[in-house]
Amino acid sequence: MIRFFSQFPELKAVMSEKQDGSMKIVEDKDVWDRNRENREAFFEKTVIDSGSVFSAGLVHGGNSEIVSHGGRKVISGTDALATKEKGIFLSITVADCVPVFLFDPINSIIAIAHAGWKGTVGNVLENTLENISKLGGSIEELHVALGPGIDVCHFEIRKDVLKEFSGHEEFIMKKEGKMFVDLKGIITKKLLLAGVAGRNIENDPACTYCNENLFSYRRDRVGSMVAVIGIMPE
Repeated sequence: MIRFFSQFPELKAVMSEKQDGSMKIVEDKDVWDRNRENREAFFEKTVIDSGSVFSAGLVHGGNSEIVSHGGRKVISGTDALATKEKGIFLSITVADCVPVFLFDPINSIIAIAHAGWKGTVGNVLENTLENISKLGGSIEELHVALGPGIDVCHFEIRKDVLKEFSGHEEFIMKKEGKMFVDLKGIITKKLLLAGVAGRNIENDPACTYCNENLFSYRRDRVGSMVAVIGIMPE
């Protein structure tokens, strides 16, 4: 359970751990059969109806989609989902990228974003906030939780991608001739600039690379957690 949302009993926001197994949606049938079993077991453990889970297909981009009952369960070409319909659970998979959970408790709107560095600089957060507004949500009322992701201690970049972080130079740390990025710092900055209240943003300090209980692509090369948010049906 994402503890930041414990004040909202109608909301369920959870993320799996390494012990739950890999959750990634893949084309390889044998791998997907195992991962699907892991997902079903995790959803059962967290009392989530697997038939109500909608998943972002993930392309490490900036696209965000609005989801409604009756739509496709896997939405390709997107890294973020939003909905105002109760009983829908939005999901992404992560393994170093930051899962961003968003909830407007006044207007009962939820969203989730897969904020890797490409999506973050590609405006996945801004596009998700725009969809929340389209659904009638209030940016000022949003409560946002940043889940575990790779921290500045291990998010090293090379010079060939430095230009992608133009405008975010204050989040580039240099140490012993190497460059590291504070991705959560950039995410938080973008949320604040968009109008999200600082008091309504929580950052889980866990670094996926440092924490052996979590999958890290940079450390493990395999495995992903699933992050899920939904408003329970009445």
